[in-house]
Amino acid sequence: MPNKPKKTAEQATECPRDIQDICSREASAEANKAVLEGIAALQSNFQLFKAEITEVIDKRLDQFSVTIRAELTAIKKETDLAISAVKNTMDGQAKTMAELERSTTYTSDTVCQLQKEVERLTNSVSQLTEKCTDLESRSRRQNLRILNIKEGEESGRKATDFVAHLLKNALSLDALPLIDRAHRSLRQRSDNTSYPRAFIVRLHYFHDWQNIIRKAAQLKSITYNGEKLLIFPDLPAAILKQRARFNRAKELLRDRPGVRFGFLYPAKLRVTHNGEEAYFTDPGKAIMYAEQHFGEGRVSTS
Repeated sequence: MPNKPKKTAEQATECPRDIQDICSREASAEANKAVLEGIAALQSNFQLFKAEITEVIDKRLDQFSVTIRAELTAIKKETDLAISAVKNTMDGQAKTMAELERSTTYTSDTVCQLQKEVERLTNSVSQLTEKCTDLESRSRRQNLRILNIKEGEESGRKATDFVAHLLKNALSLDALPLIDRAHRSLRQRSDNTSYPRAFIVRLHYFHDWQNIIRKAAQLKSITYNGEKLLIFPDLPAAILKQRARFNRAKELLRDRPGVRFGFLYPAKLRVTHNGEEAYFTDPGKAIMYAEQHFGEGRVSTS
């Protein structure tokens, strides 16, 4: 038999190493197998856990879904009811607005008609007032108003005779004027310390009235029993109010040299200055004229 070669020491140590490698490989394979089995077990457990979680979540979602749907349904019903109520309210307001528009249109038309009617009636009242004032003035055309005759001076005599002699003596008339009526103004009798009531006198002839007014205007002062008398035409209160608006202009014109002024019926101021005449129906223009010519500290040179 041939002789087997003898193994060297290095070859004797290599044999166990192979066995070790094989053993280690087997151990590694078993470890890997155990790991894989563990991983598979974990995967299985995870799938179960996942399934349980998914089931719980689905149940919760279903519950939430049911709850939310119920709440949404309730909210929808409430919203529908609210919208329905608002709609009914809006419809009612729309009807009310339509009625208000119709009523406003009718009222506006009525007001326009009433305004026209008021304007017409106002014009009619103005015309009637002017006519009444004119008729009252005509009825008083021959009346005089005499101021500052003491109370009781006419006692024991007829008022007409008393006034006739008073006018004849105070104005130096040629004859006694014929007087239809004479009486004190219709107010409560005053005592001797207060201003006496005026005498209202109705002359029978208009030319006597004109003559008395002319002489009263010419005389700067008329006295009777030591009292200064004032004689004016007996005009209606409406005319007196119109003429009173010229009081400021009359104050500026009074006692100016070369100036005469008076009223034309009903309330037209006539101013005569050095032969030139000016007429005013507007008190403002009359005051402006008087201030320009006879203002404070101003002397007219015209």
